[in-house]
Amino acid sequence: MNHPDILLFMSDQHAPQFMGGAEIPVDTPNLDVLRREGTSFNETYTACPLCVPARMAMLSGTRPSHTGIFTNVDTLPDTQPTFLHHLAAAGYETVLVGRMHFIGQDQRHGFTKRIAPDITLVTWTRPEHIKAERGVFARTFAGKWAPQVVGGGESPVLHYDELVIRAAEEYLTQSHEKPQFILVGTYGPHFPYVAPPELFQKYWDRVELPFLRGQAPEALNAYLRAHRVEATEEVARGVRAAYCGMVECMDGQIGRVRAAFDAFSAGRDRGKLFGYLSDHGDQAGERDFYGKETFFEKSVKIPLVLAGDGVAAGHVETAPASILDLGPTLCEWAGVETPADADGISLAPALAGAAMDKARAVYSEYMEKGTDGYRYCMMLRRGAYKFITYRGCEAQDMLFDVKADPLEQHNLADEEPALLAQFRALAARVSPVPEEYEKNQARQARDAQLFIAYEQAVGLDESERWRENPTTARVNPEICIAGL
Repeated sequence: MNHPDILLFMSDQHAPQFMGGAEIPVDTPNLDVLRREGTSFNETYTACPLCVPARMAMLSGTRPSHTGIFTNVDTLPDTQPTFLHHLAAAGYETVLVGRMHFIGQDQRHGFTKRIAPDITLVTWTRPEHIKAERGVFARTFAGKWAPQVVGGGESPVLHYDELVIRAAEEYLTQSHEKPQFILVGTYGPHFPYVAPPELFQKYWDRVELPFLRGQAPEALNAYLRAHRVEATEEVARGVRAAYCGMVECMDGQIGRVRAAFDAFSAGRDRGKLFGYLSDHGDQAGERDFYGKETFFEKSVKIPLVLAGDGVAAGHVETAPASILDLGPTLCEWAGVETPADADGISLAPALAGAAMDKARAVYSEYMEKGTDGYRYCMMLRRGAYKFITYRGCEAQDMLFDVKADPLEQHNLADEEPALLAQFRALAARVSPVPEEYEKNQARQARDAQLFIAYEQAVGLDESERWRENPTTARVNPEICIAGL
């Protein structure tokens, strides 16, 4: 079979509310063109609002509660098939250019080739020399401390992403016999919140302050209080300006890669498919949250757009979809056997213009260890409604009509008891057994300690990690905002 070439551009932490024509307008001409020429899945959710769990769920097609991966140090077993294995088995060259956030010795998980390294840890050990490499940005890769450095200038993220884009452009100038599946993985617009100076200034003059800043901590449940960050008005505005600037910067990178892919595809006797998505969103100061790890829309919703030969142009699919659907969709579109045990479904019919099931339920989940044990949280989206439930902390269930109330200000849990009962029943079908999950987490924590000891004994292999030069990564002090 003459399989089509596929290129997927995957950013990190891009909330779809920040782009052209969206709630927070950002100049994204390349994404605008992609949406006009392809099919947009406007109600797509991540499987977990955290990097590693979301990405491993995407590759495996299975929910975090099935893989046991809920943290950024959990590891996908090398015995777990991914959709990449299916593509490679069918004759594809599966190429990773840049980031995927693999942890541990297996840095492929079905990719047959890797062109550029990752920006974050590839080991269980956190070596001290990373602090020196990242300089002033050392703590700003975590949401709690991200507002420490906000402004316009240079950063490790901007440097790394440029390296990835150039590597992708170079690869696409070469001749390749096999059908290509290429995933270009960048780190922006993930914090640190630093944009090119001209873009930071552009959006500083344009953005409004984040919604629901300065809410009283006692109005939040224990889980949400743990993720809240107090920041000044200046810092909050700076975060928004930097984030918007990073999104526009990323849009330019999408345009460069798509142009290179179009040139590569010209003359090849194959179809082509170009896609864009992110792993989760970023609240960028909304409700005093920076980053992800909640189930509010800007944290848990993701962009997903696919365009190419045979794809319906300008089609907007409004049925709920999941990042878990990506593997089954790409495999079916490529004419390849689809993963048998995937929790996701194929969206290929929608690419041809068919309507999808609006009553479908999609799930997202997250688990963390608090001071009083594990906190398990789940989101369920079905139709116009979104349900959020918490276990392991005192918290009221939440029920929102996200069509009528997109900013999620009105909790309907007390007003719609029958609907609430329906969602609770749906959630109960997929919730992990707490005792089993705790045992699994205890095992993973124990194994992680062993792997750390192993790495310390035999020496770290950081060959897959990109190194920053701290002397060149700086923020322009004239427009740098001192954060926390």
